[in-house]
Amino acid sequence: MKPNFLPKLINDPLGDPGMMVEFLYERRALQFDLGDLSGIPNSELLKISHVFVSHTHIDHFIGFDRLLRVVFGREKTIHLFGPENFIANVEGKLAGFTWNLVDRYSESVTLEVTEVHADRLLKVTLRAIDRFQRSDEREEPFADGVLVDEDGFTVRTAILEHRVPCLGFALKEKYHVNIRKERLEAMNYPSGSWLNELKQCIYEGKPDDHPLQIPSRENGCREKSLGQLKEELVLISPGQKIAYVTDTVYNESNREIVVDLVREADIFFCESPFLAEEEGRGLERCHLTARQAGLLAGEANVKKLNLFHFSGRHTFRTDQLVREAEEAFREKSNQKVSESA
Repeated sequence: MKPNFLPKLINDPLGDPGMMVEFLYERRALQFDLGDLSGIPNSELLKISHVFVSHTHIDHFIGFDRLLRVVFGREKTIHLFGPENFIANVEGKLAGFTWNLVDRYSESVTLEVTEVHADRLLKVTLRAIDRFQRSDEREEPFADGVLVDEDGFTVRTAILEHRVPCLGFALKEKYHVNIRKERLEAMNYPSGSWLNELKQCIYEGKPDDHPLQIPSRENGCREKSLGQLKEELVLISPGQKIAYVTDTVYNESNREIVVDLVREADIFFCESPFLAEEEGRGLERCHLTARQAGLLAGEANVKKLNLFHFSGRHTFRTDQLVREAEEAFREKSNQKVSESA
């Protein structure tokens, strides 16, 4: 099963946090946290359509300026999501610049900003052509943690504890749609853009009698129904889940929230600033130890744990951080297997 989402950390685990998820079949990406973006090429930043910010401490939000600089003048709309006070944080960034020449541009960039509260979402539109003054202020209900619900995927969030509200995120592909290449050849169908149209029809839930035009290897086209093509060519399977959690404390209430959010993730990106021996320091600073990250991953039954956000004091002990997390991950996973036997 070839994944449709390609996640990667924007820096090494000792650098500023952030994860980019590129779409395999689209020129598009989602960005989780805006740490230092200097290592990301402009061509990749221009793919970003949505940005999910856990909180606005400097190491998670310093990259906002770089992203804005790259997308400015491109007539893009960027959707940004963050915790309580996020709208004011974004406006504060924008207020640091002078916008007296924006009327020389067409609609150069629009920011759709969403602020997450426990019981509601606050939304505003900030347009460059209006010198980023607020417009279209509105309030929407907030149900089941869902921030984005598109044909192919959802993004859920949970409010975690870091002395300030801090958001964790889970990206879930609704299902995989893969073309069976051996069947394509056996049925004498050509490859081409019509296969992307076929996939899109499935993602959009079009009825089985929906007609599709198939280009002929010779001349002209032939028509078949979506249902026929699904039966002949398509393999539908459960989609990927990618979870991202950073800057939060390990306590009973928070543990339950994290486990529920990241449960069954294919890849769990989890912060791990401190060693197990520094549990008290982690509690004081509302961060996780490597062992705690491993325990969360094991309890949530994730498939792969990917650590990041190591403390700079452990530059020469990163192997120990990874080892402690992996040992706890295996320990918790084995315990769950024993309990279910």
